[in-house]
Amino acid sequence: MDRQQAGSTLFAALYAIMISDIERKQIDQIQYEEDIDKVISIAKSSRSPYFLQQYAMAYNWNDGLALPTVIANNEHCDLGTALTLFWLAEGMSYFLKEIERNEFNNEWADFCEMIVRNLNNNVYACGPVSFKPNISRLTLHKYQKAGVPSVLFSEVQGAGI
Repeated sequence: MDRQQAGSTLFAALYAIMISDIERKQIDQIQYEEDIDKVISIAKSSRSPYFLQQYAMAYNWNDGLALPTVIANNEHCDLGTALTLFWLAEGMSYFLKEIERNEFNNEWADFCEMIVRNLNNNVYACGPVSFKPNISRLTLHKYQKAGVPSVLFSEVQGAGI
């Protein structure tokens, strides 16, 4: 096992410790849960940025933006989790006006505007969750040239274990 594999294995093990067994079951079951109110209630009551990030990643975003909005507005949503939401929503496409608001995507556009506003206004503190956007140097240059605020594409080193 090389150094990178060992680091990835260690990170996965530490991450597993940071999410309780109950939370892990909730993450595993989210794709099968039909009661959106129950899904939202779980997110509202969570105090774990790790759980919120993983819950958002496991969620079927085709089911609407009620859950991502609740996560974004949870007081325990940190910067890494918020950026995860932004990128999962493909918020950069909206920010760069590659996709315009229309009658079919109002909920998505509202979500993108809210998350960008919160990110730009430093609503989310740097917490335990890390985030690194999967972008090339060319894309990074494109964003810088377009005047995209760096908070939308910068790597976040969480203050985890």
